[in-house]
Formats: sequence, C-alpha cells, structure tokens
Amino acid sequence: MTTPKLSDEAVSALPLHDGRVELLEEIMASPVIDRTVRTDPGPRHTQRWVGSIAAAAAIIAVAAVPLWLSQGDEPAGEEDAPFSSVVEGIGERALLTTPGWTVENVNESEYGGEIGYSNGSKSLQIVWYLAEQYDSYVTDRQHNNHPEVDPGEAVDVLGAAARLWAYTPQDHTVILPPGDKFFIEVRADGMDKQAFLAILGDLQHVDRAGLEAALPERFVTKAERSAAIAEMLDEIGTLPPGLTAAEVTSTEPDRYHLGADVSGAVACGWIAEFGRAKDAGSQSRMAAATAALQGSKDWPILLEMDPRGDWSEVLWEYADAVAAGSVPDGYRQGLGC
Repeated sequence: MTTPKLSDEAVSALPLHDGRVELLEEIMASPVIDRTVRTDPGPRHTQRWVGSIAAAAAIIAVAAVPLWLSQGDEPAGEEDAPFSSVVEGIGERALLTTPGWTVENVNESEYGGEIGYSNGSKSLQIVWYLAEQYDSYVTDRQHNNHPEVDPGEAVDVLGAAARLWAYTPQDHTVILPPGDKFFIEVRADGMDKQAFLAILGDLQHVDRAGLEAALPERFVTKAERSAAIAEMLDEIGTLPPGLTAAEVTSTEPDRYHLGADVSGAVACGWIAEFGRAKDAGSQSRMAAATAALQGSKDWPILLEMDPRGDWSEVLWEYADAVAAGSVPDGYRQGLGC
C-alpha cells in the first residue's frame, strides 16, 4: 500500500479533529510550553504546543499514515487487508439529527472536512477524508492495539457496510466505505457501545449544500462568505502593500476559522512589508507596518475570536515581535502565508 502524497496546500487543509487552525496555533508557538487552546465556546481543551515546524508536521503525519508504521514493524498480512466497497451516488458528508446535540465546529475544503457536536460531557465528530486515504486509515484503526490486529466489527451505518473499533469502553469510531471523493469516519466519546450504535442511526447523508443549509445561524454559508470577508476587511482597515481584498479568500464556514484566514492574510502582508522595509532601511515603512500590526489588537474579528481560542493572542505576539524590531521566525508557516 502506498500512502498518497499531498501537496502543501492539501496538508494545510487536512481535518485533524481539532481543526486546521489549532494546528497552525501549535506551529506558531516558539518555546515548548503548555497552553490552553480554546477552539469552541464549550469546555476548554488543553494541548501541548510544539516549538518547531517538524513537530507540527509529525502531527499531520499521524493523521495520514498508519500508526503501526512507527512501531518499526512490517505491514501485517491478509488478515488486516483493507475492506472496501465504493458507495456511489450519495452525499459524502453526514449530519447528526439527534435532538439535544450542539454544533461546535465545522471545517470544509476540497480535501475533506469535519463537523463536531457536543452534548454535555459527550462529543461526536463526523469527519470526511479523501477517498484515496481510506486504506491508510482503515489499516491504522486495525492496529489500535498494536501488535494485535483488529479487523473491526461489521456494522450497518447509513445503509453501508461499515467497521467499528473501540479505543476505550466510552470511545468508539466507525469508518464507512468510500464514495467517489470522500469516506466518512464517525467517532464519539463519553458513551458506551450501545449508545454509540443508537446514535449512528440518527446520521443523515448530505452533500455540501445540505451541510451548509443545516448549520446554525452563527456559521457562514458559501453564499454569505464573500460579504463576511468584506466586512472583516473593512473593519480591519488599511491592507498591506501588494494585497488586495479580492486576494483574501476562504472556504471556512466557521467564523473562527474564517477569521483566522482573513486576519492571517492581512498580518502576513504586514509582516512581510516590515521585513522588506527593514532590509531597505526605510524607517517610515517599518513604522507603518508596526502601527498596522499593533492595530490588530483592536481588529473586531480578533476580539470576537479571542474567547474561543489562542489564534488572536499568538498573532498579537507576532505583532509585538515586529514592534521590538524583528521579523518573527516561522510566521509564514504559522499564519499559513
């Protein structure tokens, strides 16, 4: 089996359950420290921030490459060969229709996406990955208890022959067969197997339009996205030299992730301008870039995002580094420039 190669753009868009923005937040941390990464208005989740791009890349690799490869063993034989029957003609995303569950986060791009739900102490993530990654993910799940090989329990989900694995008695995951472009994985924490199987019966297939139509009002649909970006840029104010409003784009339906794309693009431009001005010895341009980045502490979108996560605070740390006279290391990778 060959693990599919992804472009840099594809890697930046990979859904990693905690969200693409949270991965960028990890990349942005210079020292190795513990921070509280708050991605949703619900319970806080603590993650270890890593201080190098290589460490963040390792996080990406875990999501796309079977974990058993890191154990130094050869791939197992036919007993764990991926099962696969392509599901055609259906929506390749899914929604949870069970009452009482709240949508907490949504990510969507051409490379996949996810929608996360919570209900008190219980959580559920529906993730769709590129179909060509199906074998890698299935083989990885079969080695959850390495070196034991668990082919998974056959279950019917959304009319498809899926497979189920347990991480713990309260943590289960199920993988559906691939469609034309994506395959779906559903993972729930905080419920036993019986409850998990019951809630799987409340899933509903949707396409991208159906996904957006079902989102709560606080999320941004494709039709609304251009206006939302324009409003954010208008509130930010002056754009850096070389960046036009038309060049600031995003596919994110969640305002937090959308705001990260917009504010990140503007901050990237101003930091790059500061670096060019510093090389040219232009004090006036350096001062303008510094003032614009310090002004980010009043950007409405960053103030809106701040209670939900650390993106705003780390961007402001970049702004302070520029105010101290330096171009922050790794800002391009950190902000996705």
